Amino acid sequence: MEKIFFIDINALFPTLFWGNTIALIFLIIFRGANRLQRLPRLSLYLVIARLCHAIYYFVASGRDILPDWLSVNLGNTLLFIGFFFEAHAIFRLIKENTNRTDRLLRAILIVAVTAFNVVEALLPFGGIRITMASFGVVALMALSVVRMLLSRDSGALTKATAILYCVFLILLLGRAIYGLQNPNAGILATNILHSVTFLSQLLQLIIALPAYSLILKSYADEALLLMATTDRVTGATNRHAFMDTAAAVYKNCRRYRIPFAVLFIDIDHFKKVNDQYGHQFGDSVLVRVAALIDKCLRESDLSCRYGGEEFVVLLSRSDGPSAELVARRIVDEVRETRFEEHPEFKVTLSIGVAFGAPLLEKSFEEAINLADEAMYRAKRAGRGRIVMNEAEA
Repeated sequence: MEKIFFIDINALFPTLFWGNTIALIFLIIFRGANRLQRLPRLSLYLVIARLCHAIYYFVASGRDILPDWLSVNLGNTLLFIGFFFEAHAIFRLIKENTNRTDRLLRAILIVAVTAFNVVEALLPFGGIRITMASFGVVALMALSVVRMLLSRDSGALTKATAILYCVFLILLLGRAIYGLQNPNAGILATNILHSVTFLSQLLQLIIALPAYSLILKSYADEALLLMATTDRVTGATNRHAFMDTAAAVYKNCRRYRIPFAVLFIDIDHFKKVNDQYGHQFGDSVLVRVAALIDKCLRESDLSCRYGGEEFVVLLSRSDGPSAELVARRIVDEVRETRFEEHPEFKVTLSIGVAFGAPLLEKSFEEAINLADEAMYRAKRAGRGRIVMNEAEA
């Protein structure tokens, strides 16, 4: 049994160095291949964490020949920094990375590094060193690991990784207590607690790397899907994705004879907005209008930027009067909005409303055309108004 559990730590440190180095190379390659908006910061945290850990195990492997300021002080400082970025990566994975968590982790890092180096200067004993290093890592990682374990966004793979982290942190607490009880002990001493702790870190490295890779892959897929279905300027659903989803909803409305309405929305005099105030301000108008449209809708309703300054809304379970009410709410919300850059500027909308199409076996494209025709009638009637267009048999 001793051969199974008691491991030469001197031999394990180089293994952890090469493991972290390989993980670092893999993450750099993955980072270069996935330059998507949400991934760079997350993958960067993991790259920095692996780099710091690799350097730590490199200098730890040369404790016998390197000066203490390099192998102990600098080495453990890099260890803390590595776990600081690893904790940040976990918070980002579970979408809880906030200014508050950032400030908390920074404060813990400063305290951990300062406390370790001060205690090392005053009490340069191996056991105390083990205690301070273990407590520092636990303090940096505990909150992120607990949140990772309890997060509703965590899947089975994420929770399994969190459990592995928990085992590692529990073993570190055991090492901290061991160091207090044995102040003259050395980090390279061969005992079951040391061996199992470093083995758990090796296991964590082996399992966490593919786990993080799969999680990062899912983030990349999610980002690609978002890019494919979202309008880049407004953040609204784009026309292609809207048509696919709306067609399915419309088919269901026709099948079950559910009332249905389409709103075709156009921003009045939008070309003049770009010409007079510039395209950047024009984009901010589009963003504001898209947000206000979304604010006036139910969760079951669909909307998209149809093209240029045009938006289309699908209202299921809506007859003519209820659709007109929604359109009126959108018109009023947009008319009352103000822009800090140009307080004198006001936005008006022309909206065409088509309703009754599903009951008359009209196609979804026909319903949009009816709403489009009504919108042009609103334009010809003076803009800034709503025109209803009921489908006819």
